[in-house]
Amino acid sequence: PRQLRQGIARRVLLFVVDATTARRDSGRRMARAKASPLKAANLFLLAAAVGALGGLLSFVFQWAIRYFQVFRIGEQSDGTIVEAAAGLEPWQRVLVPAAGGLVAALCLMAIRGKRSPFGISDITGIAVTRKGRIRVRESLMQVLSSLSSISTGGSIGRESANSQLGATAGSALGGLFRCSTRERTVLLGCGVAAGMATSFNAPIAGALFVMEVVLGNFAMDVFAPVVVSAVIATLVTRGLHASSDQALYATGNIDLSDWRLVLSALLLGVICGVASIGFRKILRSGKDLFRRLGLPLIVSLPLGGALVGLIGIRYPEVWGNGQHVVVSIINGQYPLLTMLLAIVILKSVATSISLGSRAMGGLFTPVLVVGAAFGAAYAIGIEALLPLDQLGIAPADLHSGFALVGMAGLVAATAHAPITAVLLVFEFTRNYDLILPVMLCSIIGSLVARLIDRESAFTERLRDHGHLIPGGIEALAMQTNYVRDVMRTDVASVDHTASFDQVMEVFSKERHDNLYVVDDAGTLQGHIQIHDVKSFLNDPSLTRAVIAGDLTRSASAVNPDQTLAAIFDQFDDPDLEEIPVVTEDSPPMLKGRLTRRDVLALLSDEVLGQRVLRAKLKAEDNDEASFVQLPSGAHLARVAVPDAMVDRALDSLDLPAVARLTVLVVIKTSPDGVEHRVMPEPELVLPAGSSLIVLGTKEDIAAFDGGGQ
Repeated sequence: PRQLRQGIARRVLLFVVDATTARRDSGRRMARAKASPLKAANLFLLAAAVGALGGLLSFVFQWAIRYFQVFRIGEQSDGTIVEAAAGLEPWQRVLVPAAGGLVAALCLMAIRGKRSPFGISDITGIAVTRKGRIRVRESLMQVLSSLSSISTGGSIGRESANSQLGATAGSALGGLFRCSTRERTVLLGCGVAAGMATSFNAPIAGALFVMEVVLGNFAMDVFAPVVVSAVIATLVTRGLHASSDQALYATGNIDLSDWRLVLSALLLGVICGVASIGFRKILRSGKDLFRRLGLPLIVSLPLGGALVGLIGIRYPEVWGNGQHVVVSIINGQYPLLTMLLAIVILKSVATSISLGSRAMGGLFTPVLVVGAAFGAAYAIGIEALLPLDQLGIAPADLHSGFALVGMAGLVAATAHAPITAVLLVFEFTRNYDLILPVMLCSIIGSLVARLIDRESAFTERLRDHGHLIPGGIEALAMQTNYVRDVMRTDVASVDHTASFDQVMEVFSKERHDNLYVVDDAGTLQGHIQIHDVKSFLNDPSLTRAVIAGDLTRSASAVNPDQTLAAIFDQFDDPDLEEIPVVTEDSPPMLKGRLTRRDVLALLSDEVLGQRVLRAKLKAEDNDEASFVQLPSGAHLARVAVPDAMVDRALDSLDLPAVARLTVLVVIKTSPDGVEHRVMPEPELVLPAGSSLIVLGTKEDIAAFDGGGQ
């Protein structure tokens, strides 16, 4: 007990902060001078660069599609791929997409058929797991493969290739400037936003799509760079293509604001929610079919192209991404219900075949085609039930309006992105009078689809790979960080047969509040808290009969490979400050400990982008003193708090990143000149005349204090 009291009396915790070392030589000089606003400006500049590169590359890709379409198919009528397909002989409609599939396969074989990240689903996976990167060479070959498939009639969208180009630019810039993991993830989102914005001339919807689907984060420090990237990409595209500032699907003034039409959109939303599940099942069936066949790329891609060509003999509308088919539906060129339903079914099947054969393309634009046809078919039923003369709307406007409403509903249900769907249709048409039914249909469609299947078309692949899709940035941080990333290995333990005096000695030496009890083999038996021994200190007669096993209480343990989300519920007990970490062996062996403080510090870093003081204790004891063994090149110094930092909280200064210094002790001086040493708590406000004991290199200390003390 006396030794314990002495140990507690001189107990001093030295906190060593995990400082980020992502910046090197140039980054170090920048970090000393930069505060948080300047860091944000740096990210904004990179986001603008991603937007500019994404817009330029997307323009080149779209020009290439047009060029190769004319080169391979020929230009017919208004130059759309559907008109070009209609001008071909039946055998040519089969041969051309098959040949395109062959070239697409050769492009992928040039990178040895590697399944590198491509498209929105894979980029979402990188953002969720924060693992992997996009290699420029492999990405460009995949884009060329996508170009070959799309320009010869593949039933896939160009938005995936555009987003891939933008994300590749973001990944390359993030690596070039040695950005942090969080910043690289934001730049990937910027690339996707740039690609979506240029694909549909919809910068707002492109940015919101990234927030809803790719990043799952509406924090301002993430949203703002994504918006910048989308806007810059759109400006670049409009500057290169004069007609690109026009609405993609201009409809004139179509008014669906009558309450009966608005409520009709509610039922359409329910139907879209159910239809989206059927659409996804058709997509899965195509992938399953080609997976069972087990064909090599050189066979599967030409076969997929040939099958789409066979459908195109009778229905050339299934060719290409379908943008011009949507225009035709909105303009009323498909008045028959049978034709609209044929487009719904056959476009779904053709898209399933193209994606199942491993063609590189997007899903978003085919969804627009199917949704538009679905909405127009629904309008035929509305026309038969409601008196249009009393509603004051022409049949053509009714069909056009509900085609757009159905488009929004199916997009929202398939992607689980109602906000994106609403803004997308608004930017497509720039018609505010459609907003009420579009909003209602989108939110109902998304809700119904979520009730049936919690995963969207873009997150389904991640679920199949075992990745849980979080619902926000907090959940994202918990799902993508593991116990092994945060656990401490400085664990204090005793044998279960240790005497009371031995337990006290370990408490005094290790200075931990928790002492873990193990058996002779090192298997965890439980833990002893420092409060458990207090009742024995005043009765020495009891201590002679007590061993560690008598003081042990059970402890719920975790293993290093569990995510923080999986174990966080164990911290529901407010008195529980740490959890033992054990191996997955049988029996489990004690490996370390996980503290509440470290988990909260990680969340602060991931969610807020602020690094709070995450403590790591490393001490050795002898008969006279405690000391910390410093790493090579590190020095301790006392520095005065600069005037600019007075009356500011310690965590707001972000000294580990800004000055590359770790604060160990804060020294306050009272009016009578007496110094008081206090712990460097994150919320501690630094008063005038205070000093800091800091850890760092001589150069960093000198830069902060003009030489130190």
